[in-house]
Amino acid sequence: MVRRLICAAALAFTPALVQAQAQVAVNPAYARAQALVNEGNAAAGRAIVDSMIAIAAPGSTDYAEGIYWRGVLAATAADAEMDYRRIVVDYPLSPRVEDALIRLAQLEMARANYDGALRHLNRLVAEHPQSPSRGRAGYWMARALFDKNDIQGGCTAIVDALARTSESDVELRNQITYLNQRCAGVVVAGPAETTTAPATTAPQAAAPTTTAPVTAPPPAPAPVRESTVVVTTPPPAPAPPPARTVTPPAPAPVTSRDAPSSNLYASTGSLMHATCWAITCISDRCCSTIR
Repeated sequence: MVRRLICAAALAFTPALVQAQAQVAVNPAYARAQALVNEGNAAAGRAIVDSMIAIAAPGSTDYAEGIYWRGVLAATAADAEMDYRRIVVDYPLSPRVEDALIRLAQLEMARANYDGALRHLNRLVAEHPQSPSRGRAGYWMARALFDKNDIQGGCTAIVDALARTSESDVELRNQITYLNQRCAGVVVAGPAETTTAPATTAPQAAAPTTTAPVTAPPPAPAPVRESTVVVTTPPPAPAPPPARTVTPPAPAPVTSRDAPSSNLYASTGSLMHATCWAITCISDRCCSTIR
């Protein structure tokens, strides 16, 4: 079952393999090994690749090239994926890194892991923005997005891939044009810029800052002056005039006219007594009576 999956993937990705080989010069030994595998003599073809790896210095470009071809002609998807990942991680300066990322994406798509495929393709775009493989990567990115039912994203990737594909690459352009039929009636943005100038980020306009009104602090209270309070003693009140003793007038002597009737006898006696002295008593009886 695994061999059938590998064969189906190889048949589907054969145009991509030819395009990748056209970008990098291929050693005749590896071309011969590929021919043997395609003819059904896979063991002989892989033996040639193993011999090329054995004579290459570890860490060299020739060694990385042998690892790449061993992955291309591997018997299982797991062996191929291991060699492609080794190229990406251990030989980041190899000219086969971009193709290895695309092949890793193809293996993920064969497993219907479209998110995993997009991760590899997005890495290629981020790390190799001016790579000639951008057109081919855009084509596979569009296929992955369409399989995820992301029509808008897939059409955007198709427009970008077509803009990045050379007119001489007729086969890839035909594949892109055929896939573009799914974008009928879909409005997408234009292709991204392809200039080699480094991307510059325009400085963002500073957000308007709102300055809170400055409120003047309340005035400090005026210092309290210490005032000297002069306590004036009011002048003494004038001494009151000496109390005047008002002696009530002596009561007027009571005349016989005003005397009460109870003293009538006494008053009569006094009058008579006085009369007795005024006149010569005529008789002793009168005088003795008065006395």
